[in-house]
Amino acid sequence: MISFSDFADTKKTILFDGATGSNLLSEDNSVILPDILSLKRPGLVLSLHEEYLAAGCDVVETNSFNSNPLVFESFGIKKSVLECAKISAILAKKAADKFSTPEKPRFVAGSIGPVFHQNGSLQQDEALLFEAYSIQITALLEGGADLLIFETMQDIFQLNSALAAAKKINKDIPLIVSLSGKNGKTHTGTSFEEIVREISKYDLFALGLNCEDFAEIEKDAEIIKKISPFTLILMPNLGFSEKINGKFVYKTTPAEFAGKISELIQKFEPKIVGGCCGTTPEHIEAMFKKITSLKY
Repeated sequence: MISFSDFADTKKTILFDGATGSNLLSEDNSVILPDILSLKRPGLVLSLHEEYLAAGCDVVETNSFNSNPLVFESFGIKKSVLECAKISAILAKKAADKFSTPEKPRFVAGSIGPVFHQNGSLQQDEALLFEAYSIQITALLEGGADLLIFETMQDIFQLNSALAAAKKINKDIPLIVSLSGKNGKTHTGTSFEEIVREISKYDLFALGLNCEDFAEIEKDAEIIKKISPFTLILMPNLGFSEKINGKFVYKTTPAEFAGKISELIQKFEPKIVGGCCGTTPEHIEAMFKKITSLKY
């Protein structure tokens, strides 16, 4: 099987999947975190991965954004993080293997998010973070993840701990960092420039943005392009949702989303694109068709 890095060399644009947690919770909101559905309803998680792969994506992300010991502890969850993250990777890998062909191999990105205290502040104990991220990363790699994506990241301490843990466990695994914020700063006030300067010591595969709407991600992509030495990743969300009949609904259609993504591609030439909150397999399918029709 071709490695992700070798595959990336053959592709102009790599397509990731869309939202995982919001789609899973729309089907089953009986859990406090969507990650637990990998244990409780693995068939549901597997089905979502398969829908994204059928839509045309090259990479699916594991249902493990919150599968960190410190996060589970803050939510009072007694489940094993090691088991949960590993099963999440196994499910994603099973789907990827099912859809992989020599002409179009598919890959799994282990999804890793930030760590907050119960009061909403960021955990900044680097020793605790290093240990916690090590557990999560080990589980994802044991489950079959081909690369790791640290997404919606906010903080230098957390990124340093996470990236150091990843390099110690497997120095060759491709690493992606995706920040989220507004006007060149994360939601906790750290500037993108400060973060990029600090993590430039790591050999990242890509660095970019996720979980921002199109207006914000376009502004922040301008900043990232100027300050980052790394390949670009852009994964916007659908903007604000509206509550209709008790459900949160996003009104951006797949065609509208794909059109706006194509504009970002032609302006910023990201290596990786995908979707964040609110996006569905239908949005990814529209993106896939748009990307394959682009002349660039």
